[in-house]
Amino acid sequence: MHLSCTHEVKRSGVTLAEITISVLILGVLAAAAAPIYSKSLLNYRVEAAAQRIAQDLSQAQRVARQNNSTRTITFARGDNSYTISGISSLDRVSAPYKVLINQAPYRVGISSLVTAAQPATQLTSVAIAFDRFGMPDQGISVSISTGTFQRRVDVAPTSGKVSVQ
Repeated sequence: MHLSCTHEVKRSGVTLAEITISVLILGVLAAAAAPIYSKSLLNYRVEAAAQRIAQDLSQAQRVARQNNSTRTITFARGDNSYTISGISSLDRVSAPYKVLINQAPYRVGISSLVTAAQPATQLTSVAIAFDRFGMPDQGISVSISTGTFQRRVDVAPTSGKVSVQ
């Protein structure tokens, strides 16, 4: 009796055609997701910057009340920044508290600065002072934007309430 042994050779791996199809599918998915991701990132940046400005305005009010003194925040459209008087920088104690919102992580710009007294006048800089009771000397609106996304931070002139629109 003669037994013949046949061995089947199993290939494990993928063919070039399978790799090509997989790469094409991933490319199509990436091309579809890129614009959505980009828009989400821009929206996140402008929202995060608006929340930071609102928090810093509220902090200036609290510090003014706690220290029984005036705190002033000065916004400058030229270098897309704001400075809070009487508060030290978070990373350098000897430096003033200054935030450049056109740098990481925000990378947004100040598109508009107006006061409640002159809402039709675009200003290059504006200062708002909170007295020892945390009340503002004026109402202001700071608009920030990147791409097509925009947010506005308002300080009510009579109550000092800070809101993000």
